[in-house]
Amino acid sequence: MVDKAVIAAIAGIAIIAIIIGALYGMYFSGYNAAQAKDENVKKLAGDVDVQLQRRYDLIPNLVNSVKGYIQFESSLLQNITKLRTDWQRAPTVNDRVETSNQIEQALSKLIFTYEQYPDLKTDQTLVRLMDELAGTENRIAVARTYYNDGVRDFNTNLRTFPNNMFNEGGFLGAKPWGLEQYPAYEATAQAQTTVPQVNLTS
Repeated sequence: MVDKAVIAAIAGIAIIAIIIGALYGMYFSGYNAAQAKDENVKKLAGDVDVQLQRRYDLIPNLVNSVKGYIQFESSLLQNITKLRTDWQRAPTVNDRVETSNQIEQALSKLIFTYEQYPDLKTDQTLVRLMDELAGTENRIAVARTYYNDGVRDFNTNLRTFPNNMFNEGGFLGAKPWGLEQYPAYEATAQAQTTVPQVNLTS
């Protein structure tokens, strides 16, 4: 007859094995899902970059079209050009999002100035560029919406149980997944592109 203590020990070992197996299952299934969501965010960020590239390819022509107007503040144009360069050099998605939000604010001032000065509206080249900018804006808004939805899904996945044990604060103080939450684009965000040289002093 098997000793009750042996039975209890076996049962205890079985329970521990089940718990360990469940933890391993949660770890690896959660890790795989988190990696898939992370790749999705990177893809969506790339889609935003493509549309932003289209927009900011217009900027050198916009700058050249408006810098001849005496009343236009050249420091604003210089700031937009600098931010485009900063975005080009940004090493991560997070850095590009932050820079793009700053560019959006600067572009808003550019558009406001365009709306306030009738002389600017008589320049047919500038009118065409602003029309192209408006069309690109719609494509950017759609791409940003998809990106923000992906970011929300990814960030929520990291913060919720059981995934938060392995990443958000970590399991037993560790962060074995090493994943960081992504920032969302602001409601009016824009940004990014390869930057042609723009000379504001000529």
